Amino acid sequence: MPKSTPSKGKPDTRERLLAASLKAFGHNDYQAVSTRQIVELAQANISAISYHFGGKHELYLATADYLAQAIRASMAETLNTIRARSTDASPDTGRELLTELVRAFTHSILQGELSADAAGFIFREQLDPTDAFDILYRELMEPMQATYAGLLGGILGRDPQQAPIKLLTHSLMGQIMIFRLAQTTIQRRLGVDRFDDADTRAITDMILQNTFAAIDARLLQDDLHDN
Repeated sequence: MPKSTPSKGKPDTRERLLAASLKAFGHNDYQAVSTRQIVELAQANISAISYHFGGKHELYLATADYLAQAIRASMAETLNTIRARSTDASPDTGRELLTELVRAFTHSILQGELSADAAGFIFREQLDPTDAFDILYRELMEPMQATYAGLLGGILGRDPQQAPIKLLTHSLMGQIMIFRLAQTTIQRRLGVDRFDDADTRAITDMILQNTFAAIDARLLQDDLHDN
């Protein structure tokens, strides 16, 4: 399947279909979305889906890839920095890079261009996975978790492939996701209808505080065990 990274110029018909598809599937179950609804959102001809993708299912799979590539592209600068600096990095450097990763990921999830539509798409695939989940996992979830686990393993002096590190990674990243998946609740509690920059900074600072408290507790536990 060709990659579907959003372009920076004026969107062509194919990209408009992908953006419209993400909006439609991000807020409705697969069966509830019609191809006519998608082409109307995209302001495209009814035959455009079959021309560019073949059919509704193929468009749905391409939308999963489009979403994954869009989130990765929004974090490309941070991910490139981590790749360049993480090889044999000291624990202190690992903490700096993990801070950058958490800040970038939290901003993308809470305020990213596609965040309003992405959460529903991903959440439905988590609850009732289709072959689109394989694309999301391969192109987004596994690389992001592997990057996080690599930094975490470096800080803790542990193999990032070990199950405890993978579980800890999932737990710590889950802090970020819950603010998106349950954002309606916290926004109502805060009396706001969206997260602004100040809200996102406050959430990120809290997540980082919790993250490093968990890491330091694990390091203390390891020291006590070794002694």
